[in-house]
Amino acid sequence: MKLIIDSRIGVHGENEEILDASVDVAFAWLKKLNGKERTLLNIDRLDGSNLMIGGGPSWYIVVLNDGRNNLTLKNSHGLEAELIELCAGGQYGEYPKSMCVDEDQVQQVVRQFFEGKEDFADWV
Repeated sequence: MKLIIDSRIGVHGENEEILDASVDVAFAWLKKLNGKERTLLNIDRLDGSNLMIGGGPSWYIVVLNDGRNNLTLKNSHGLEAELIELCAGGQYGEYPKSMCVDEDQVQQVVRQFFEGKEDFADWV
């Protein structure tokens, strides 16, 4: 898998790329998402599928592009009316808690993505 991680200073950003990353390397970079200097982690698979993880350190937005659809990981315990502010890709926004997931949920879907089993996750 290829990882692409943003690194921001104010409105200026650069990307770092890591080729042939393992799931453990992806987990290590996930822990570096802090919602300020590092706000977006992309995981690209050879089949063209892409997992985008934005936010951190408490809440994340996870989007899957499988070549046909853009799907968002669902938080089944979150309320649509409750909003969470987070920064993804350098852009601040308020997102429904039903779309914001914690680190455990993110790690689970990252592992599934590495195994090609992301269809088992709860996407909308």
